[in-house]
Amino acid sequence: MKQDALDKIKTSPFAYTIWLVLSCAVHIVLFGPRVRNDYQVLERVMILILAVCTTLPIHELLHFVFMKTFCKGSVKIRFMKSPLGLPTLGTVAQAQFQKWQHIVIYLAPFVFLTLLIDVFIAFSNEVELIFFIVSICNCSGCFYDIIDAFAAANGKR
Repeated sequence: MKQDALDKIKTSPFAYTIWLVLSCAVHIVLFGPRVRNDYQVLERVMILILAVCTTLPIHELLHFVFMKTFCKGSVKIRFMKSPLGLPTLGTVAQAQFQKWQHIVIYLAPFVFLTLLIDVFIAFSNEVELIFFIVSICNCSGCFYDIIDAFAAANGKR
């Protein structure tokens, strides 16, 4: 896929919305029945706020750890604009990475905060709501990382 096509996908609110809805739907269908659901409304709201507020910093910390592992240069987590123009946290490095390193860096949060949690949920009889929400939030937030990993795999990054 050409880089300009990938850039169009990354900046499309429609593409991100589809990813968001699919992330939620897949998690709800596959794991919804396993989630402990005996919380009061206020407890659910507090768990949701905690999960949403901690997922992005942990996600970026995972990028940071893998970037620091692969380079000796400067690596920083800072506020930046997303491809949709929204303020967000981002991790930047003053270094060159090999193709495989780019792919590992991009996919690390997806593997550790979505896939591993999903495997844990799949093998559990019952799981706490916070793990379920973190997995959904991170999966939704990995939209750009997955596109960037695809671009890196095709030699575009």
